[in-house]
Amino acid sequence: MKILEKSTIFKGHYHLQLVKLKTSLNQTIEREQFETPNSIAALVHDVPNKKVFLVKQFRLGPEKPLVEIVAGKIESKDDDIEETVKREVLEEVGFETKSLKLIHEFYPTPGPITERMSLFYVEAGNMISSGGGLDEENEEIEVIQMTEEEFLSYDFEDAKSLIAQKWLASLL
Repeated sequence: MKILEKSTIFKGHYHLQLVKLKTSLNQTIEREQFETPNSIAALVHDVPNKKVFLVKQFRLGPEKPLVEIVAGKIESKDDDIEETVKREVLEEVGFETKSLKLIHEFYPTPGPITERMSLFYVEAGNMISSGGGLDEENEEIEVIQMTEEEFLSYDFEDAKSLIAQKWLASLL
């Protein structure tokens, strides 16, 4: 397939593009594409205490609260990805980042969405706030603490947390 043309048909929190494509059979088709910022996700691990820190928040897609690993949008194309991880970990669960390691980069929903996610392992440093997100971003985040065993057996409903869970299981 080849992209012939893209036009913005809606501009809100996210942008919706109408994309005209030419197929290998020389047909022209149209598809919608959600243009969203790239993002980070972080598995926050308190190694000495064998704890994992997660967040519980309402998610619009499934229309209910989910328990997940820390995540956030990269606010601009020039934003340093590791600084974004540190900022999100501090905002959401209240920890400084002692160390971080990139686990993998992937497209969470490659069909209609442009977002590319970078998944990190974060070794938690000092807890310097209670977390919970930012009021000015209308975040209503509950910090969840699990033992490693609880984390490894939890029935997650989102891909980033499942990937992080399987990755940690392969190490322990």
